[in-house]
Amino acid sequence: MRLLDRYIARQLLPVWVWCLTVFVSLSCLIDLFEHLDEILRYHITAQTVLRYYVSFAPLVIVRASPLALLLGGSFIAMRLSRYHELLAMSASGTSLLRASLPFVFVGWLVSLMIFVVGDAVLPGSLATYEQLRQEAFRSKQEEDRIENVAIMDASNRLYHARLLDLKTNELRDLTVLEHDWHNTPTRSLYAHQALWTAHGWLLVHGTIYEVGPRGALRGEPEPFTERLMRFPVTPESFRRPDTKPEMMRYAKLRLLVTRLKRIKINNLRRYQTELAAKLTLPLMNLIVCLIAFAGSTQQQLRGHLKGLGTSLGWGMAYYVLAAAGQGLAKEGFLRLPVWWWVWLPHAVAVWWCIRTLRKAA
Repeated sequence: MRLLDRYIARQLLPVWVWCLTVFVSLSCLIDLFEHLDEILRYHITAQTVLRYYVSFAPLVIVRASPLALLLGGSFIAMRLSRYHELLAMSASGTSLLRASLPFVFVGWLVSLMIFVVGDAVLPGSLATYEQLRQEAFRSKQEEDRIENVAIMDASNRLYHARLLDLKTNELRDLTVLEHDWHNTPTRSLYAHQALWTAHGWLLVHGTIYEVGPRGALRGEPEPFTERLMRFPVTPESFRRPDTKPEMMRYAKLRLLVTRLKRIKINNLRRYQTELAAKLTLPLMNLIVCLIAFAGSTQQQLRGHLKGLGTSLGWGMAYYVLAAAGQGLAKEGFLRLPVWWWVWLPHAVAVWWCIRTLRKAA
C-alpha cells in the first residue's frame, strides 16, 4: 500500500469507529428509555440490564456498520475534495478509480470483521438477548402457529414441519432425515401429524424409508398408522432463538439448506435468502465505501455539501434496493432464483460507482 493510501485509510477508520460508537450508544439509550417502565415495574437488576445491552450491542454493530461507513466515507471524501487533495492526485496521474482503492480496502477490512462478528458472536448474543427480552422484560411471545420450521439435533437428525401449533403441541407434515457421522443419509421418516405426549412423539399416518449410501431408497417403505417415537426434541425446541435462520452460523445454515433439499422441501426461499444475506450484509460495508467516494467526488464544481448529499442519497437508495431485493427473493417474484434478487442490487451499485468514476476521469 502506498503512503497516500495509508494516509486516507488512517483518516477513514477512526471516523468509522466514532460513528459506529455513536450509533450503538444511541440505539442502547433509545431502547433503555423504551424499557424503563418495565425495568422499574419488574425490579430488573442492573446486572441483568447490563447483560441485556451487552448482548444487544453486536446486533447494532452488524446492522449499523454500513451506515457508519457511508457517513464516514462521505465525510472523508468531501474533505479530500474540499482541500483539493483529489485535484493534486489527478495532477500526479492518479485517476479517481485508483484514488478509491483505500476506501475499498477499508471497506473490505471492515466486511471481514463484521462477518466474523456476525458469524461467531451474533448467534450467541442474540440467543441471550431474546431470552432476557422474554423472561426478564416479559416481552410478548411469538405467535402460536409457525410455518416451515426446521431444526437439527445432537444426533445428526434433521426435522422439518410445514406447521407448528404450540397450543396443541402438534406438528403437521413432519419429515425426519437421519444421518451418520459422515453426514450420509441413513433413514427418512414422514408423518402427516405428530403429537407431543408425556412419553414422546405420537406419529400418525406416516412412512419410514431406509436410505442407501447415495441417497437411493433401500428396501420397501414401511407404512404405519400410529407410532410412538422418542426424539430428543420438544415443541419448544422449534422456537428456540438458535433455530431461526437469522440466528444460525453460516456453516450450520448452509448444512441445513443442503439437507432440506435432500428431502425435497420446496419452500426454501426464507432459508436461502438468509444464507445469502449472511454474505451480502458484511459486503455492504465495502460497497458503501465505494458509493461514499463516488458520490462525494462528483460535485466538486458545484459545492462540497452537494457532493456529500449525493453520496448519502445514493447510499440510502442502495439500502432500499438491497432490502427490496431480499423481500422479492423471499416471495419468489417472477420465479427467479433467490441469488438473482439478493445479489442484483449489490452488483448494480458496484457497476454504477465504477461507471461514474470512469466517466469523471
